[in-house]
Amino acid sequence: MDQSGNNHLLLRASQSGPPGYNGQHVATDRMRELLARTVHDHIMEERSTAAALQDIRQRLDALDGATAIASTLDGLAASLGALDSKLTARLERLDERLDDQYDRVRAIEAAVQGQSVSLEETVAKAVDAASGDIMARIASLEDTVFTLAEALLRPSSLR
Repeated sequence: MDQSGNNHLLLRASQSGPPGYNGQHVATDRMRELLARTVHDHIMEERSTAAALQDIRQRLDALDGATAIASTLDGLAASLGALDSKLTARLERLDERLDDQYDRVRAIEAAVQGQSVSLEETVAKAVDAASGDIMARIASLEDTVFTLAEALLRPSSLR
């Protein structure tokens, strides 16, 4: 039976006079029972609604916490983005400096290789000059030794 039917029966029971016979007394008891059940159902619905509202409040509180976490994460993401851009700028500057140093090293390497070739040529010339001088001295010494040997080997009468 729906709520309006319960209200209608309740209204009829309250308009009738005092129970005069057993049928009216049964109807009144039935009406009280229906009214008590309706009140009980209404209380249970209110409790259920209150529990659902409490659950919704808890979920909303959790969402507020999630919102706070999300904003914190957004802040961290912004900080990481700023650090990333700074790091990228520093790496680019370092790359430029390394390129400059690489160019300098290449220039020094070319100069050293040029000096090495020049040094080799100078050493080779010095060695050739020294070798030529030594060879000339050895040849002169050889001539002197041959002259002495001839003088020693000549017959003594000519001396």
